[in-house]
Amino acid sequence: MQFVVNLRQLDGSTRLALMESEDRTSLYETPGLMDAIEQAWEIPFGLKIGSNNLKPAEQLLLVAQVATLVDSGANIAKGLMEIAQSTPFLKKYLQDPRIEHASRISEFLEIFGVDSNVVLLVRSGEESGRMSEAVNMAVENIEQDIELKKATSADLKLGLTYLTVGIFSVLLISLILGGPAQQIIDAPQSKENDATRIIVTLKAIQTEHTLLFLMFIAGIAAAIRYLWVDVMAFRKIWGVRHLDDLLKARRSANFLAAWMPLFASGLSPDKSLDLIAKNNRGANRKAVESIMENVEQGATIPQSLQEEYWSPSFIIGMKAFDSAHDEARNKLLARIKAMLITEIFVTGKRFSSLALRIGMIAAVFTVFLIAAGFYAPMLLSRGG
Repeated sequence: MQFVVNLRQLDGSTRLALMESEDRTSLYETPGLMDAIEQAWEIPFGLKIGSNNLKPAEQLLLVAQVATLVDSGANIAKGLMEIAQSTPFLKKYLQDPRIEHASRISEFLEIFGVDSNVVLLVRSGEESGRMSEAVNMAVENIEQDIELKKATSADLKLGLTYLTVGIFSVLLISLILGGPAQQIIDAPQSKENDATRIIVTLKAIQTEHTLLFLMFIAGIAAAIRYLWVDVMAFRKIWGVRHLDDLLKARRSANFLAAWMPLFASGLSPDKSLDLIAKNNRGANRKAVESIMENVEQGATIPQSLQEEYWSPSFIIGMKAFDSAHDEARNKLLARIKAMLITEIFVTGKRFSSLALRIGMIAAVFTVFLIAAGFYAPMLLSRGG
């Protein structure tokens, strides 16, 4: 869950910051925050209102610099502080009270606003002793993520823009045209239609029943969240399934990226899974915990992958893992990782195209509502 935190910094100033934590207790138990938090407000309904993450290009630059530090054998903590002091977008974090308690690379990266999946991968390297491999893999993953976003985000952003503008335009237009539309209905010679009445009704709901309208919007948001989290059949609905497929592919790729260095180091499955679970939240954590439950009962990781959480490609690709020898396993994991990157690209493109179509429909509906509900009655009345 997210919190808006009024944070007292090392220089005595205060700033508002968005922070994520399992609960309020865990937030205050974060090293450096107990005495620095002046006030914390929980975001209701488990919603996320923003992110403190660095931009992907900034993350790439930072993690690439960390990889150079690791490979050179330099003092990591000192090197990271020097990087922060000389990098404009990192300077503000030097006053963060958590910085005095950071000693590991993963702790610094988390404070600096690096994506949680990258932090998890770095933590896996710290635990496995394969730091260089993990950090360089993190650089590669960020580069791949940037390329995937370039390939899929244009349609997605355009689609979401169409969708957002379309919905808000309907509400805004109804407020602007609601009064004139009511006059059209009241005029004896007018030829109003259903679109005209929709405009008037939408204005009445927003202006005369504002509280009820806001409660309705909040109810819809809460209902969607409940269906998404607790009703698996909801994710099989056309459209929703597109998003679920994309999230499963990303979850599978992130899990594999974090597990590969742990597996290569010889860390046991239960210890690996425990580390990965601790560094995940929400649905991603539930997915890892579902594997842990089966592993504790004697199953292997490939046998514990459930369709509810994981990509079909990941599940099928891992079927040969248990029977393969060590060298073949490493090659298999590399192939599966490449396959999942391709799947993210395909599912991302599919979802973004869907968002674009839905957004265009919303925009067209707005234009239709104006034309049919407002202009058409006036023209027809004049013609009559």
